[in-house]
Amino acid sequence: MKIYFKLLFAMLVWGGTFTSARLLGSEVEPSISAFLRFLIASATMLAMLYYKEGSFPRVHKKQLIPLIGMGLTGIAMYNLLFFYGLVHAEASRGSMITATNPLLTALGAAFIFKERFTLVRATGFVLCVIGVVLIISRGDFSSLLNDGIGLGELAFIGCAFSWAAYTLIGRLMSTQLSSLAVIAYASSIGTVILFFVALNENLFDAITTLTLNASLNLLYLAILATVIGFVWFQEGVKTLGAAKAAVFIYFMPVSAVFWAYLILDEKLTLVLIIGAILVISGIYLVNKKAE
Repeated sequence: MKIYFKLLFAMLVWGGTFTSARLLGSEVEPSISAFLRFLIASATMLAMLYYKEGSFPRVHKKQLIPLIGMGLTGIAMYNLLFFYGLVHAEASRGSMITATNPLLTALGAAFIFKERFTLVRATGFVLCVIGVVLIISRGDFSSLLNDGIGLGELAFIGCAFSWAAYTLIGRLMSTQLSSLAVIAYASSIGTVILFFVALNENLFDAITTLTLNASLNLLYLAILATVIGFVWFQEGVKTLGAAKAAVFIYFMPVSAVFWAYLILDEKLTLVLIIGAILVISGIYLVNKKAE
């Protein structure tokens, strides 16, 4: 029962990242928000790694390039786009667009690792696409032709692609280092990349003027969502298996919409609900094991 609570908690805090990051983004530049989040998270994970394994596992030359790729895609690019997207679009809409990353991961796995892409998965793909188009257009499909896709929505689409790339690269590393070592090293590399980007946005001035609200949101994103959320989800995978633990991920976008509605007072429209149902159903079918 305890592990189910941990998995549910992880999904709640992961869903809350969209609301928390939007609140943080109202005060701090996206690149600075992303850097500070992973500065705290990386330092914490490196300390956990050293405590758990007694030393920092050695990284061989052939492992360095994949780790840099993970740091660049899943940490630096994802979080820059994530914070930028929340400046220009609603948290609830962003969570649903970003939630399609398992679809892109499955497509990538079919292409790179030659995994089967069945009729069921193809159906899931179609449902996801329809759901995302419905959410982006707010139910008015002609607006996409006339006005195009907004900057915020484009950023969230980029998030989905970035995380899919991160996941696929991470698959190559899964048998070479522990999960904690991979995420700690990738996060550290991503933090270094984010540092140089944040330097162009008056980083040090921003740090000295952080408000209590911004600091609390940073701690939420870094400690609760990144460190504790990751560790508890990995515990769930280890205890229940990847398939059973992955089921909880479907709750994440639902919790994101709930927090956005509760805290940001974002409207819970019928179009968003229908789009959410289509996206979540599509994700389920894409990840469904072939019988």
